[in-house]
Amino acid sequence: MFGLSVIQLILILLVTEIVALDSGGPQTQFISKPIVVGVLIGAICGDVNQGMFIGATLQLMSMGVVGLGGASVPNYILTTIVTTIVAIQSGQGYEIGLTIGLPVGMLFVNLDVLHKILNGYVSRLSQKLFNEKKYDQGLHVLYLHLVLMSCKYLLPVLLVLIAGQTVSQAIVDAMPQWLFNGLTVAGKVLPVTGMAMLLNYMPVKKNLLYLCIGFVMYAYIGVPTLGVAIIGFGLAFKHYYDATNNVATVGAANTSGGLEDE
Repeated sequence: MFGLSVIQLILILLVTEIVALDSGGPQTQFISKPIVVGVLIGAICGDVNQGMFIGATLQLMSMGVVGLGGASVPNYILTTIVTTIVAIQSGQGYEIGLTIGLPVGMLFVNLDVLHKILNGYVSRLSQKLFNEKKYDQGLHVLYLHLVLMSCKYLLPVLLVLIAGQTVSQAIVDAMPQWLFNGLTVAGKVLPVTGMAMLLNYMPVKKNLLYLCIGFVMYAYIGVPTLGVAIIGFGLAFKHYYDATNNVATVGAANTSGGLEDE
């Protein structure tokens, strides 16, 4: 099982279960994010930096992917969990982790469809009990939804953990060199694709100057990402502060002008 200790296995499954219950319940948006899960799994596996990098990469990939209504979409949280485990424990980087993680995320689509079908039976059984005035039993039946939700998340992770490093290594060894090179390139392109999708929803034309400043700082001056983010926060705060003061000044001027007219 990738050389993981019993405590590490329990912690990984615990994080997965918390994500499952959050996704099927309150959806706090705190833990149910690839970047957060990546950090947690990375810390459990002993490499927080790798986990953060993988989580951030898959966070960008997941931008704009939303399962609206009854639609089923790939689950990038499960992809993050599996990719981080395989990447850290195999020691071969996140490109290899993605070869296992992405299929697991795609497998979630089929599991999600099955979960929704079974949920239909659960809801009908619960409604039948309510109609018979068996309210307690009807309420208890609804908790089966959480069991199904947990299975939907835990089963793929358990399969990967049970398969272990031997199976994962066998898959990697069976890959032809051209496929390995393609996955390596894809792994480097995916974050860019995610960023492009993110920029598509942002007012880039209006704030093109700030985008250029950040790009030059990172690409040419060599400022770390955290440094660029801090400077970006400072510029954003300055912009907000100036805009707020301008509104307040205009409002005060209009008020005073109105009093003089009267």
